Amino acid sequence: MPAHKRYFAALHDGWLNLSEEYKDRFKTDEHLRAYALVHTGFCTEVDYPFESRKDALLAARIIRTRSAYSVIKVSGDVVKVFDPESQAVYGPNAMSPERFKESSNAVLDLIATMARTTRDTLLKEGGQSA
Repeated sequence: MPAHKRYFAALHDGWLNLSEEYKDRFKTDEHLRAYALVHTGFCTEVDYPFESRKDALLAARIIRTRSAYSVIKVSGDVVKVFDPESQAVYGPNAMSPERFKESSNAVLDLIATMARTTRDTLLKEGGQSA
């Protein structure tokens, strides 16, 4: 649990300190975490084929209204939906401690790059508020 709290504090600190190019892209630190989980491969992917690109674009807009944290991409007539894995400690979707460590390191490495710092600095700074 302490590692979990420290991770989320570091994640929040990274969100607060994103470089200018990312500053307005993520509404909350949860949106940033979801993005980072997907972009580091800790996600599921489902492809939805449609009859036309127009139909795919419409479907993508509908999917977005029902899924705030998914990363949605349209490629031709296919909608690709990437859902971040849960980093829950308990429950049916809980990550193993090893998988949590692997995913949290990958997420913090990506966010550190986006904030022009290092994972260690995020953990140090975020750890002070945890």
